[in-house]
Amino acid sequence: MATTRELITKVNKIFEENKMEEFIEFLSDEIIWEMYSSSTGHTTLRGKDEIKNMDAGEDMPKRMYFKFGTIIIDGEMASVECTTTGERPNGSPYQGSSCDIYHFSNDKIIRMISYVIDNV
Repeated sequence: MATTRELITKVNKIFEENKMEEFIEFLSDEIIWEMYSSSTGHTTLRGKDEIKNMDAGEDMPKRMYFKFGTIIIDGEMASVECTTTGERPNGSPYQGSSCDIYHFSNDKIIRMISYVIDNV
């Protein structure tokens, strides 16, 4: 069994490399992902299929670049601060700030809570 730090390091690397198929493999079948966004409000996704099929919105970049900041580990939980950049489909820049809270069990993510502020 991996440590929480090892797991979150792998998950962050997957996001940096934009490998969403690999991210899905880290999710439990019963994953719950709650997202609170300054632009879209609150969304709850339940299960891998909803996450695989989620639509980020037509105004969001197809490829985002992540820069991770503070990471706090507490048992099987991790909190990760992040800034995100990209280019929207219309060519304008995107920048966001977020904090993601991960809950792990048996090397899988069982719950995520994301707080996202779209800066531009």
